[in-house]
Amino acid sequence: MPKYTEEDLGRAKKLVADGFTVYKAAKDTGVPYETLRRHIFGINVTGSTGSGRPTVLTRTEEDKLVEILAYLARQAFPLDTSDICDLVQQFLNNLGRETQWKDNRPTRFWLSRFKARHAGVLASRKPEILTITRAKSLTEEVVGAFFSMYNGVLVDLGLEDKPDNIYNLDETGLSTDPRSTRVIVPSKSRDAYLKTASCGKTTYSVLFCVNATGNYFPPFVVYKAKREPFDSWMRGGPPGTAYGTTPSGWMEGNIFESWFQTIFVPEITKKHDGQPTVLVYDGHGSHMTYRTAALAKDNNITVVCLPPHTSHAIQPLDVAVFKPVKVAWAQILKRWQRESRLVAVDKSVFPTLISQLWKELDPVHAVAGFRGSGLFPVDAEKVRSRMVGPGSTSRDDIPSPDEALQDAVLSVLSPEQSSETKAALANKTKRRSRVQNKSGEVLTSESSLQRLELEAAKRAEKGKKSPSSQQDRKLSKKREEKGKKRSSSHKIEKPSAKRKVTKLTTRSK
Repeated sequence: MPKYTEEDLGRAKKLVADGFTVYKAAKDTGVPYETLRRHIFGINVTGSTGSGRPTVLTRTEEDKLVEILAYLARQAFPLDTSDICDLVQQFLNNLGRETQWKDNRPTRFWLSRFKARHAGVLASRKPEILTITRAKSLTEEVVGAFFSMYNGVLVDLGLEDKPDNIYNLDETGLSTDPRSTRVIVPSKSRDAYLKTASCGKTTYSVLFCVNATGNYFPPFVVYKAKREPFDSWMRGGPPGTAYGTTPSGWMEGNIFESWFQTIFVPEITKKHDGQPTVLVYDGHGSHMTYRTAALAKDNNITVVCLPPHTSHAIQPLDVAVFKPVKVAWAQILKRWQRESRLVAVDKSVFPTLISQLWKELDPVHAVAGFRGSGLFPVDAEKVRSRMVGPGSTSRDDIPSPDEALQDAVLSVLSPEQSSETKAALANKTKRRSRVQNKSGEVLTSESSLQRLELEAAKRAEKGKKSPSSQQDRKLSKKREEKGKKRSSSHKIEKPSAKRKVTKLTTRSK
């Protein structure tokens, strides 16, 4: 008789559906791990395994590997093909199992067949960079507090069912680098050159603004320049496009205030006739100025700032708009390079290309961005699904009771530190010393060390002839002053010789 009930099994399945690992759900409910795993993955252990050569890993072992890969992806530690080969190789070595593979390392053929066997569960994706700061900032407490506040704002303003009055804005950089996809070359070619007009290091900053129904504002282009823009920099763009310049080429508070006052506020006033409006954006310093806040308050615009380092999950433009924008921009760049016969994309050309990009904007992406970020309709669960785990690599957190597989995972994610790594980490925390050198002088690590030793010797020699340091001199001076005050407080004043003579003279008279 099984030691678990159908209710236990149902509860375990619900825990897995809510985000628990199979191992954790089985442990919490008392359902055997293998039993729960078979129910989750739909495995029929009594069924036929099919014809053909048996796989190196058993079906159970492959299922465990799939679960490990899914778990690591949720922790923002996804493995690439090389990592998977390392993991399987270490797992086989831990088991002491010999295979036909060289050094027990899987071949590319096995890897392709493994991915084909589990195509319904695993997929290949290009990873998005998620800094440790962003990963730690998107927590349950932050998400819960923000959506509680945000929902309260919409209810107070009566905008729960008015997506046309909810806006989001943010800037992105559009690079002139046309290298976006892989190209086909002869198999024996070692290089794949692509002729371009320039090196592609120029990036133009563009502000996007859109509401929850998918209506885009005209773009706001920020050029890198120390002086006023030329008229050729502002010809050919979409109607109503705004242009500005900053020394850095990125958004700054003064030009954002100008755009907010001359473009955004008049358009909002004209469109909504004084009705309440919500504007959501990140808390970057260029967006948070006194003048901007005052203009928003005077025009019935409620500004909602996103929690720090959470725009990748809560900002609609980041969630679903900027990615297709970059894809469309790459195609526009490629078409321009060919039609112009390799003419560089300078400031006089950029407005024409941004006009083509604006024709490619799809309202569906903006609507999907608001829905995916949970801003409209309000749904915090959309963001919770984007939260990653703590990223722990301890044995207890790995969702498998198989010690050989646990050891393999730990060896891949937390390998033993090499001497070079230890030295670099120690150097990072070591106290730094400034090395004195002349302008234009080049130093090596050996010469810099010698110079530091020489400077230390000079200071030591100087310390023998004079007080060791300015701090020591100050301390000795304070001690002398305290000693003088102490002695003067106990000293009995004696009459001077002149006074004695005077008194004696008076008495003699």
